[in-house]
Amino acid sequence: MSEKERFPPGSQVLAYHGPLVYEAKVLKFRERGKLFVEIGEGQSEPLEQNKIPLFLQDGDAYFLHYKGWSPKWDEWVSNERVMEFNDDNLGLSRELRNARKRAIERLDPSKEKKKTVKEEPKEKKKRKSPSVAPGSAASNGGAETAKQTSNGNGRKKPKTEPKGPSYEIMMPLRPNLKCLLVDDWEFMTKDHKLIDLDTAIPVRRILEDFYDDQKTKVGEDVLRTVKEAVDGLALYFDKSLRFNLLYRFERLQYSQHLEKDPNLDATDLYGVEHLLRLLVTLPGQTAQTSMNSIALNTLMAQMRELSIFIDENITKYASTYMNASPSYDRLARGA
Repeated sequence: MSEKERFPPGSQVLAYHGPLVYEAKVLKFRERGKLFVEIGEGQSEPLEQNKIPLFLQDGDAYFLHYKGWSPKWDEWVSNERVMEFNDDNLGLSRELRNARKRAIERLDPSKEKKKTVKEEPKEKKKRKSPSVAPGSAASNGGAETAKQTSNGNGRKKPKTEPKGPSYEIMMPLRPNLKCLLVDDWEFMTKDHKLIDLDTAIPVRRILEDFYDDQKTKVGEDVLRTVKEAVDGLALYFDKSLRFNLLYRFERLQYSQHLEKDPNLDATDLYGVEHLLRLLVTLPGQTAQTSMNSIALNTLMAQMRELSIFIDENITKYASTYMNASPSYDRLARGA
C-alpha cells in the first residue's frame, strides 16, 4: 500500500463507508510521520489541531466529506478506504449496492412467506384431485369425500398446521430501516465501531414520542392499547437487551456503563438501532407465547405503526457511530 496514489485536498474520490462505496471529497490529508496536515495547495495546519484517531496515525489518513451527506459524517479514514474516482471503481460501487439489495431482500420474511402460501394450495390441489375423482359418487358430496381423504390418509396435519401460533405476525420494515440494520451489522461486525451512546436518543424517549404522536390520531380505546404495547415493549427491551440485542463487540461498552450506574435501564441508554433489532426479532419471540391470535395481531399492529413512525423520523433518531479505542478493541475482542 506504500505505493498507492495519494489524493490532495479538493480531490474527488470514492471511499468505503460501512459495506458500500460512496463519492467523497478530500478535505484534509495527513502523510504518515508528518507533523502537519495538508488542507489545500500549499496550505497546512499543525497536527495537534486535528483529532485523528490513534489507530490512523501510523499511516496516511484522509479527512473526507461524503457527497450529499451531513457534515456530521465527515471523518478521518485510512488510505485503504479511499479509491480513485474512475469507471472501474464506480462499477465496484454499483456491484456492492446490488449485493446489499439482494441481502436486504433475503432479510424480508414476507417474500418467503408469500411464496410458501402461494405454493401450498397448488400442492394440495394436486394431491386432492386424484383422491376425489375416482369412484365418485357425487351423491355423497365433494366435502364428504374430501373429509374422508383428509382423515384417512394422514393429510390432516398440513391442513391444520397454519392454525398454530404462527399467525400473521411478520414485521415488514420499510427499505430505509432494513438498510439501517444492514449497515448497523456491518459497522459492528466488520468495522468494529460502536454507537456513541452519549449522543443517542434513548428508546424511552422514542416510545414517548410515538405515544404522543398516536394521541393525535386514534381514539381513547385504541390509545389505551398503544400505552399497554409501549409499556410492555419498554419492559421487554430492558429485560432482553443483555442477552439478545447486543453484538459481542458491544458487551464491554454496556458493562462499562453499568459499572458507573448499576441501576441504569437499557431504555435510557440505547437508541433506535437497538430498538429496531428488537422489533425484527419480536415476531419470533411472541409466536412462542400463549397469546391468542387477537392479542398477537393487536400487538403486532401497534409495532408496525411504531416502525412506520420510526421510519418517518429516522433522521431525528439515527445514532452516530464512533471508532473504538485500541484498548477497548483489545479488551472487547478478548471478552
